[in-house]
Amino acid sequence: MLLLIAIAGARRPARLVNSGPPPWPAPSGDAAGAGVRAAGLPLLSTPDVVTRYAIHLDVRMNGTAVPVPRGIGVDWHAHAVAPLYTSDDTGIVHVRSDASAPVFRIGQFFDEWQVPLRDCTVYVDGARQHAAPGDVVLAPHQEITVSFGGSDAQVPNRYSFQAGT
Repeated sequence: MLLLIAIAGARRPARLVNSGPPPWPAPSGDAAGAGVRAAGLPLLSTPDVVTRYAIHLDVRMNGTAVPVPRGIGVDWHAHAVAPLYTSDDTGIVHVRSDASAPVFRIGQFFDEWQVPLRDCTVYVDGARQHAAPGDVVLAPHQEITVSFGGSDAQVPNRYSFQAGT
């Protein structure tokens, strides 16, 4: 019985909010919490911050830019935030954790966003990654591009972060 509960608790949401074509909005309401749980992350109202950094995420569909919306990883109703979240629509993903050496993956962010990482290629600082797309580990000030479908011609290799991010 306990095994059944553990397996059931680790499932993805029954219906992905963003399973169709882009643009993909940030999940809201109950869906926001479901995405964060699917990513295996907590939602905290007052997180202790030991580790703090940012990455920049570009998303492309057949070579066309897809906006990364504000509010991914945020449950506005509960006034809670996950360790991976967006506060605006610039593609900056904030990483805040109460651990000194946390390991987060881009797949967790896409789980929060409820966008499946299928038929895509991931680039970090302009270099194509050969690991499974969701397994790419996040590190401070990376420029990550996730390209769905066709052309990979315009893959940036860096992003100019503002001081303090």
